[in-house]
Amino acid sequence: MKLSFILIDENLNQRETIRQLLQNENQAKLLGDFKSTSSAQDFLDKTTVDFILIDPNFSSELGFNWVEKKCDLHNIIILSGRTKDAVKAFEVGVFDFILKPFNLKQFKRSLSRLNNTYYIQQKRASILEPNYIEVRCDFMTERIEHENIQYVEAMGDYVKIVTEKRKFVVLISMKKIEELLPKKFFFRTHKSFIVNIKKVDNFSFKEVVLGKNTIPLSRLRKHEFRKLMFDF
Repeated sequence: MKLSFILIDENLNQRETIRQLLQNENQAKLLGDFKSTSSAQDFLDKTTVDFILIDPNFSSELGFNWVEKKCDLHNIIILSGRTKDAVKAFEVGVFDFILKPFNLKQFKRSLSRLNNTYYIQQKRASILEPNYIEVRCDFMTERIEHENIQYVEAMGDYVKIVTEKRKFVVLISMKKIEELLPKKFFFRTHKSFIVNIKKVDNFSFKEVVLGKNTIPLSRLRKHEFRKLMFDF
């Protein structure tokens, strides 16, 4: 499996060196390289990648702050010349850490781990695809069927799962709950909301309506959502 990724490093020479080293790499495809997180974010808003390779030590940006916010959405590999960054990297929840100068052998080990992760997830999904999720709520394990979920809303470290009869407040990240829900029926309309597209009554370029609930639709995700709805 060939993994797609982007590189973020403000050092042009470093980016060029890595591009050259990866020219013949058959396990990963570099979709783009960027000197800042802002330029990379513009790309990520339009394109899906399997992981991000980033040196967070920018001269004018808070790189680790950006990394921490993106860990729920992306697999991130930190590339840094500072060994102390390794501890910080894993504290914020990145997938892996590579010490500069860029080491192709270590990079390939990270790719193998990523590929294994995807293989295990796909293997489990092929064996059994339940039509429900199980969550812990009020000290009880609750089984919630997919078809009963209207939408999910982020609440800090918790999420609120809304069904027609009940609301469940669960200690879980949006990234994790998004992984648990089938992508063919659930769509993340906004960083704080996931909706069941089977429950959508109507929508505009700014919002999605599910019964009496109005959910915001991100400007950057509206085209993907409209395509999904029209193909559904």
